[in-house]
Amino acid sequence: MVTLVGATKNFSDTNKIGQGGFGSVCKGRLSTGKDIAVKRLSRDSKQGLKEFKNEVILIAKLQHRNLVRLLGCCILGEERILVYKYMPNGILIGFLHFWFAQ
Repeated sequence: MVTLVGATKNFSDTNKIGQGGFGSVCKGRLSTGKDIAVKRLSRDSKQGLKEFKNEVILIAKLQHRNLVRLLGCCILGEERILVYKYMPNGILIGFLHFWFAQ
């Protein structure tokens, strides 16, 4: 958890790249230089521990080259976090444009 807090500068609003019904997503950078996207579930979300674990298992089983890769998760007390490979804006659009332009 300490690594994720440091990577996202304590989940700073300046690192926030998205917001959804279940929480916010921040961009982070690990000490290795690898960029990550960290989804921190809101404590107000109605998702319980069982549902969170089921989501992690489902995402892990759905690993595919066209989906963002789940790198890990964290459950610490009430904190529930998903860590994904970071995909900069425009990468998917560029890929689709290249694919359909062929």
